[in-house]
Amino acid sequence: MKMLLPENVTRKDTKEYEAVDIPISKPAPLTVGENLVKISSLDELGRAAFYGIETLNRIQTIVFDTAYNSNENLLICAPTGAGKTNVALLTVMNVIRQYYINDKIELKKFKVRKKINYEIFCL
Repeated sequence: MKMLLPENVTRKDTKEYEAVDIPISKPAPLTVGENLVKISSLDELGRAAFYGIETLNRIQTIVFDTAYNSNENLLICAPTGAGKTNVALLTVMNVIRQYYINDKIELKKFKVRKKINYEIFCL
């Protein structure tokens, strides 16, 4: 497995836990994520999941391709109200879309579950 972390990251592994300290990075230029993903551009399931929303926000737009179109892992650290829940929904919809066959979701063939076995502190 390959993991890409920013420079100046420190890691501490013990028998009880693993701690990863990621320093605060400089904000991305405002041009990153400025072309917001339109919900109307999504497939049928995506449009249904985000019914009533016109576009994803900047953070959601930046991670959209990875969250919605791949099985890559993501770590999103953002303030309350930044849109992390909708990023999680994008990943759930990615899984559901993989089991959407002949206009039917094959519910018995997969599970989406929340698995947390660590704590993340964002200061």
